[in-house]
Amino acid sequence: MRLFQTIILFFIICTLNSCSSGGSSSSNSGFLSAKPDKKWEAGKDYFVVKRYRVEDAHGFGEPVVAYSLLLPDQWKVDGGITWRVGHYCVNESVSNRMTATSADHQFQLDFFPLRSWEWSDDPYVQQSKQGNQGVFKTCDFMPAMDADAYLKNEFVHDMGDPKVISIEPNPEVGKAMEEQAKKNSANMAAAGINTVKYNPSAIRAKLKFADGSEGLALCAVNQTIFYMQNFMTGGYTGSYTCQADQKIVLRYPAGKEAEARKLLSMAVTSIRINPQWQTAVAKFFNNVSKVEQVENAKRSEIWRKSQADIAEIQKSTWEYQQQSQDRIAEETGRVLRGVEQWSDPATGQSADLSAGYNEAWAKGDGTYILSNDPLFDPNVALQEDWKKLSKK
Repeated sequence: MRLFQTIILFFIICTLNSCSSGGSSSSNSGFLSAKPDKKWEAGKDYFVVKRYRVEDAHGFGEPVVAYSLLLPDQWKVDGGITWRVGHYCVNESVSNRMTATSADHQFQLDFFPLRSWEWSDDPYVQQSKQGNQGVFKTCDFMPAMDADAYLKNEFVHDMGDPKVISIEPNPEVGKAMEEQAKKNSANMAAAGINTVKYNPSAIRAKLKFADGSEGLALCAVNQTIFYMQNFMTGGYTGSYTCQADQKIVLRYPAGKEAEARKLLSMAVTSIRINPQWQTAVAKFFNNVSKVEQVENAKRSEIWRKSQADIAEIQKSTWEYQQQSQDRIAEETGRVLRGVEQWSDPATGQSADLSAGYNEAWAKGDGTYILSNDPLFDPNVALQEDWKKLSKK
């Protein structure tokens, strides 16, 4: 089940004072007294990015920041976390739906909610589940799919049915998911559960929309397969829990793919999840799992044990996604090749900012400036206190 990921960015060069005097550009002393002799233009001479915070407005009685990410200044961010109280699929109870739009409305970034569904190899179970639309309905019941199939058959409708130009594996992200799956399998084995298999997949796609705009999509799906003895046939039946954890789309004008890749890379790698919010959500799912286990105990021993195993698998899906989230976001940004890492010499902290800039500066509030103009110094041009970063 899940949501939300890692990173930040930028900013710029030797100061007018230091360039003219030969002094160090890392010193900001007296910057307010130096008046700029040129009118610098934002978006042309320098670029500003800042950290936007996305809230869970109602889940805990008051607005709580769920996660944050870096985006260019002047973007508008709408949406956030909502709780689907009483939703039949517990895995989808916490929904992340966020849209960020550039000031000129040419770029739009969308985070879509996690999707969870179930499947079984047993035709009798298929018949029973597909006809079950009543109070006992759990998550949607439909064929198991990897990320490729899910994007083409399901995710594409969420995006407005664009034409899928190309799909390719996201090997770096897939590798990170595989490594986490191995750890999860080891934990299951340690708990005495040896009938579980994990099958993660990750892809990236290029899109073409009806209005001529284009898009980049990221999609990752986790499959958890629980093999249970089939007492009718004497063999084993696979029971699937599938979860589309990563559903992200950046829409942009035709011909601006390079710029879009940088934007998407920076946004994904800069995601930071509020650990307090994350812990509270995890406790909610743990409590749900405990209730399920109590109810299962009322049934027969065989049924109780099977349900307990399934409950543990469902619970671990949330834990699995949370543990791997930061790693996946990091690998996503790296494979898109849209960010470069910078560090603050004074604090040692690092930030991943959009690639292609020679200078980067940071402000204490999580805002960054990037520039390629060797004469630009935000301390002089903006009459504010900025700290120069060094590229790693």
